[in-house]
Amino acid sequence: VKNNNAFLVKRGKKNSRCGAVQFSKERGNLLNVNSFKYSGLANSKAIDIDHSLNLTLKAPKKSNAPAKNVTTIPLKKCAKTSSKVVKSQGCNKFYRADLTAAATGRYAKLYRDSQVKKGLAKAARSKTGRNSR
Repeated sequence: VKNNNAFLVKRGKKNSRCGAVQFSKERGNLLNVNSFKYSGLANSKAIDIDHSLNLTLKAPKKSNAPAKNVTTIPLKKCAKTSSKVVKSQGCNKFYRADLTAAATGRYAKLYRDSQVKKGLAKAARSKTGRNSR
């Protein structure tokens, strides 16, 4: 699963100065990085937050039944309440406490993006040039 799978996306040229960057598009991968820690395939417990702001948890006991494997929790309330749900449901000490920062960060980015699409918030300014602020 590490070196070759259907979800692997390789970017850049691999040469002596820098290696190619590897991303992963699998479900359950919070940072979309090709590593065991964030993998939704390799871990029995995985957390995912999709673009429609749904928190998805992978059930470790139902790993042999993929249709019943996931639990979906909609995050439709305000940002403060939903971030508490993300921390309590997916990132508590009995599930995946090591993914707390990644899950809350992904929710914050997706929530901000949804507000920009609705026209309720301005988009972040992009930096261009050397000394731009």
